[in-house]
Amino acid sequence: MDSSLIKKPILNHLDRVESLLNDEVSSDIKISFDVIKHLINKPGKRLRPSIVILSALVLGKRINKKILSAAASVELLHNASLIHDDIVDQAEIRRGLKSANKIWGDHATVLVGDFLLARSLFLVNKCNSNDVMSSVTNAASELASGQILDIMISKRLIDYNENIYYKMIKLKTASLISSSAEVGALLSTNNSLKVKKLKTYGINLGISYQLVDDALDLRGSSKKMGKNTMEDIKEGKVTLPLLIALKKAPIKEKKIITAILNKKNFDRKNLDILYNFVLDNNAIEETLKTASDYSSKAISAIQSLDESKYKDSLIALARENIIRIS
Repeated sequence: MDSSLIKKPILNHLDRVESLLNDEVSSDIKISFDVIKHLINKPGKRLRPSIVILSALVLGKRINKKILSAAASVELLHNASLIHDDIVDQAEIRRGLKSANKIWGDHATVLVGDFLLARSLFLVNKCNSNDVMSSVTNAASELASGQILDIMISKRLIDYNENIYYKMIKLKTASLISSSAEVGALLSTNNSLKVKKLKTYGINLGISYQLVDDALDLRGSSKKMGKNTMEDIKEGKVTLPLLIALKKAPIKEKKIITAILNKKNFDRKNLDILYNFVLDNNAIEETLKTASDYSSKAISAIQSLDESKYKDSLIALARENIIRIS
């Protein structure tokens, strides 16, 4: 099932979120308007607001202004994090376009990211729920912690291993996806067990999503990724395919690869060595198998919920994630 079919039951609600986003980020300061327009004109998948809406509907709640505010809030928080991430990584491409920081510079762009964060918190406050506010602000805190941990790994300020890696992606990627599912549920029911099921769905989907992104960085197309391939490696990031290959490699080869990674000598020759190293150890396939396992955990978490087209869409989201690389 493609994403258009997954979102079909909620397209009218997503249109309302889109209108709300445009209203909330309007600014009479030209550079702010230009940067935000640059982002909105090339939107992402709107994964997080979709999950907020589906999580509310799957529990039988009709969509209201509070749910729409929550959906717009998590999308603004996500975009703020992308802006800050691109500045830290000095990324040149985002969603197939030149990144905002490369057009307008780091100083102006980081302040626009702060503006989006402020508008996100303004919107979540409209939900008039301490639990929802706690969920989103906690996700914002964890997201920032994950970005810091990512920088520390990239700069080799701490040792990298699978435990550290999983901690980083849970914070940086999965926390906001999990919060998106949780706030949709919180605005729909007082049943803590159902809220927990959707939160668990979100954390597992978030981990799976990042693992597929790791695989796409090595094997995907620039068009599909919206950024250059092998960009994570060139930024010094050690992703799961590399960690899997390092675990399997003989000591001599491991020393060669570790030296390249630690010196961050990523010329064309060394990038080819790293790419072939991952391929020779079947690390992309193992990464995708692990991603599939996490998607299955996400689906299992919500299997006991009542059958509906919204549950079908949540399940399809988890399944579709795995085929993004095909």
